[in-house]
Amino acid sequence: MAPAPSITSGCTAASISSPPPPVVAACIEALEIIRDEPDRLERLWSNTRFLKDGLRELGFDTGDSETPITPVITGDEAKTQAFARRLFEEGVFCPAIVFPTVGRGKARVRTIVTADHTEPDLGEALAAFERVGKELGLLGG
Repeated sequence: MAPAPSITSGCTAASISSPPPPVVAACIEALEIIRDEPDRLERLWSNTRFLKDGLRELGFDTGDSETPITPVITGDEAKTQAFARRLFEEGVFCPAIVFPTVGRGKARVRTIVTADHTEPDLGEALAAFERVGKELGLLGG
């Protein structure tokens, strides 16, 4: 007679384990902040719209992201690496995302705003995007 199949047969460790207590505590705290501070969520979406609109007005392709994580798609892997490096030098952190993380020809830098950014902060970032975009030939002018 064959032994009874194990309850874990075919399961991965992730499917039978719970997140560590600190992760659960952080998630609960995040949900409490969302509940108790609705203005924070409103600021996040206002900042997101401000940055996305500004990037599009400059002429950047931001794809169809509907989250505070906004790609700036350049397509060219070498230019994307240079773009991320130059933006960092200008005080704007947005990592380069290139093949194999995205398909060839779909290279991009990834931006993310928070509720704690201010419009002047985001304005400075947009000015850096414009300067560096023109310098690298990603924007006209």
